[in-house]
Amino acid sequence: MDPFTKAIHADKDLSEGADVAPAIRPSTTFLEDTGRRYRRDSHETTERFEAVLGSLEGGHAVCFSSGMAAAAAALSFFHPDRMAVGDVYHGVRVLAESLAAAGDVVFADRSELKEGDVEWVETPSNPKCYITDLVATAEENRARGVITIVDSTFATPVLMNPLAFGVDVVLHSVTKAIGGHSDAHAGALVVSDGSVASKIRDQRSFTGAVPGSLDVWLALRGIRTLPLRVERSTSTAGKVAAWAHGRGLQTYYPGLASHPGHEIARTQMSGFGSMLALDVGSAAEASRVVRAVHLFTNATSLGGVESLIEHRIVSDPAMDPGLMRISIGLEDPDDLIADLEQAL
Repeated sequence: MDPFTKAIHADKDLSEGADVAPAIRPSTTFLEDTGRRYRRDSHETTERFEAVLGSLEGGHAVCFSSGMAAAAAALSFFHPDRMAVGDVYHGVRVLAESLAAAGDVVFADRSELKEGDVEWVETPSNPKCYITDLVATAEENRARGVITIVDSTFATPVLMNPLAFGVDVVLHSVTKAIGGHSDAHAGALVVSDGSVASKIRDQRSFTGAVPGSLDVWLALRGIRTLPLRVERSTSTAGKVAAWAHGRGLQTYYPGLASHPGHEIARTQMSGFGSMLALDVGSAAEASRVVRAVHLFTNATSLGGVESLIEHRIVSDPAMDPGLMRISIGLEDPDDLIADLEQAL
């Protein structure tokens, strides 16, 4: 089925009521002999969301309370001796550094990884949208027994399906584009093997990192329109990136031929996504611009219906001083360009 159809119908057989729209299920405990017992172990809305996300990704999804909870669960489940980390979300890097400081994992170059070790990849990466060749990476790692985990939050399952390239695990911060309205907090892991997903789900029950009932209901509602929102925001982002590049700004967007990962992105993505970054040269200028916009909201996070802009160094102290990360929403592209132009 097409992603538009999957997003609406992949969980249809899991409905336990007469409601056309899924009901909010806040109960923490259930009647005995009903097939459910306690919400940490099973929950209809969570299972319905997992069915839709799993269908879109071509695998089996396990939902968590946040993207970082999903990241922590992946590292706990696979428990590698060594780990290679490239250009990834700074929160994942901090998590990995904390594990290394505690002696739970050793940072290594990807060439040094052995069977059971993990390479953590993010593509497009946060915030400069760098691209990793997933086919080559997964093939090389699989030959050595190395586990490939890919954070595909920027791409979403609408634009890229890493499992189809041989990747072992896909991570999503559901809080972002999948939830899509800046009001749901959740994360997810997706794997090809249903038995592995079941074991990860058992671990989630033991650790308690389950999504809240309202959060997962909002995520389920949001994922219904994910293909439509991604299509719109991707189209607009391409126009904004082309304008910025033409204006002479340092622009990071994989849809631009000038981006170093452009050719690989063309082969493994069906679109280039809604995220871009602009570098205006100095912290002072970036700080001024993000406060001079009117339509863009100066806030972190991404993937919502509203366009966001942030001075990235505020969230990630290691980032280039003049870098602004931009998440394109559903507004008119000409209006967004005009807003950036007046701010600049």
